[in-house]
Amino acid sequence: MALTIETRKFAAQNTTRLLGRLAFQMNLTKKAPGADAVHDLRVSIRRFTQALAVFKSCFPGKETRKIRRRTKKLMTLAGATRNFDIALKLLSKSRAEEAASLLPKLESQRKESARVLVGALKRRMDRKSSLKWRTALEAALASGNSAESRIVIEQSARRILPRMAVDFVERGNAACKAKTSPEKLHAFRISSKKLRYTLELFAPLYGAELASWRDSIKGIQTVLGDINDCVTVTQMLAEYKGAGAVAGWLKKRERRKVEQFSRRWAEEFGDSESVRDRIHLLSRPGQVPKKPVGRSRARDSGLGSGDLQFGAGA
Repeated sequence: MALTIETRKFAAQNTTRLLGRLAFQMNLTKKAPGADAVHDLRVSIRRFTQALAVFKSCFPGKETRKIRRRTKKLMTLAGATRNFDIALKLLSKSRAEEAASLLPKLESQRKESARVLVGALKRRMDRKSSLKWRTALEAALASGNSAESRIVIEQSARRILPRMAVDFVERGNAACKAKTSPEKLHAFRISSKKLRYTLELFAPLYGAELASWRDSIKGIQTVLGDINDCVTVTQMLAEYKGAGAVAGWLKKRERRKVEQFSRRWAEEFGDSESVRDRIHLLSRPGQVPKKPVGRSRARDSGLGSGDLQFGAGA
């Protein structure tokens, strides 16, 4: 399983692949900005920018920072549209009478938000931004020659992943405590996404051994996403008169999801010995563990070198 190539070469291969995926999704969303396309656009931006963050030593210079700023702007616009999609989905589940009257208003605002997003994507496509970004990253890679970028990729994995996993577990233990604020839960959700996308980057070094991590994090993210959806839509509805019943329903749903998160965290990461084993696995890229690690490993063959699951959820 070991690749034994320089980190800079591995970084170049992966950023090129992820940039290609982003360019494809930008074009697809520009043509048809439906809910799934906008969601997938946001995921492709996150995966690409996380690769730039993980391999920042390989891509020094201001041009790389410009790329991250410009993709962040697209992320913000896509996020605004995505929020309306979430609101429309949640309100369609509500039995409150006022929910039906709110739907046309949200649909109208969603249409305008998508129009702004499509305009931004069209400008990026017209300027051939993805090609310019690729050229800028190639130049940054050629100009950089740090010791960190020249170590073999297995060494980079050992340096990066265990540290991120420890931070993730510590944040999760703090987040599942009673009366944790929605803001802290959201911050933990963001950190869990970063870990998941970083694990995907290094998946060719581990193969199916990362399945337990992927499954566990994805399950945690799903529940945290449900919590954040309730909070976001409640804030959106504050500007509408007569939305009190829907807001009350959302608050109850949020509380149930918080309880579900605590239970899910205890199931996945409550056993400290298992957690230590799973973190230790990350320090051994290319090595097969002596025994299965994690409760979900047997259910899924996981991420191989050619299967990075781009269609998976955020």
